[in-house]
Amino acid sequence: MKAIIRTLLGGLLLVTGLAQAAEAPATPTHYKPSDTILILGAVPQEIPPFIEAMKDAEKKSLWGIPYWQGHIDGKPVIVAITGIGKTFTGMTSTLFISEFKPRLVLMSGTGARINQQLRTGDVIVATALYEHDYGSLTRKDMVYRPMNGPDDGAEMENAFSPPDALLKIADQAIASYEGPEVTANGSTYTVKARRGVVASSDLFGVTQQRIDTLREQFKVDIMEMESAPLGHVCAYLGVPFLVVRGGSNVAQEAPNDDYLRLGPIAAKQAALFSLHLLNSL
Repeated sequence: MKAIIRTLLGGLLLVTGLAQAAEAPATPTHYKPSDTILILGAVPQEIPPFIEAMKDAEKKSLWGIPYWQGHIDGKPVIVAITGIGKTFTGMTSTLFISEFKPRLVLMSGTGARINQQLRTGDVIVATALYEHDYGSLTRKDMVYRPMNGPDDGAEMENAFSPPDALLKIADQAIASYEGPEVTANGSTYTVKARRGVVASSDLFGVTQQRIDTLREQFKVDIMEMESAPLGHVCAYLGVPFLVVRGGSNVAQEAPNDDYLRLGPIAAKQAALFSLHLLNSL
């Protein structure tokens, strides 16, 4: 009975927004880190600016997964594509963390805009991340709860955050960033970067009911399919990380055409800011 009560209370804390996010450490917990920064994108269009920024990029393969190794601004980097969704992200990130023992992981990519104030190409540095498909799907809506991990089922809140030390560096990068102009959806404007909240799931499109939940309960800015799983892996395994996401299409049930049109803009803007951020990491 006590375990049931703890679970119900944990779920209530998460739904009401009172749960403390599991914060990743400032330095790796379980290994002596190399100098390498691991850079991950979910799909091919999210990584070309990083490869182009390398002066010595060399394409290799790890367990059949392609990656590029080289230096950006003198810093050793590994750049890889995770694949789409939670399973591919968990698999790829864990494999590359184990193999290369990076000092930090940086994920850069795109996401649907939940926050109506965001424009295509605007950049979010995630301060909190949630997996919004973990729990019970009821007729009314999702009921969220803590997650049970491999350590005898120990509970972990479904809320993950980068280390405060890295977020402070990101704040400095945000303050000094001069975003380029982009043209999208009939307007031309200057891209802006700021902190925000990202939610992930294995759902490409979602109903208006879910969009409303993400806005009201979690104050989400961007929704996608990889960042929270990465945060989950890094927070549990004790690996520093940062997530940068550029807003693409407005979140909707069937985003296919809008994503294909706006995704490349968002991917490029996220990568450009990430390259600016790399100068300080």
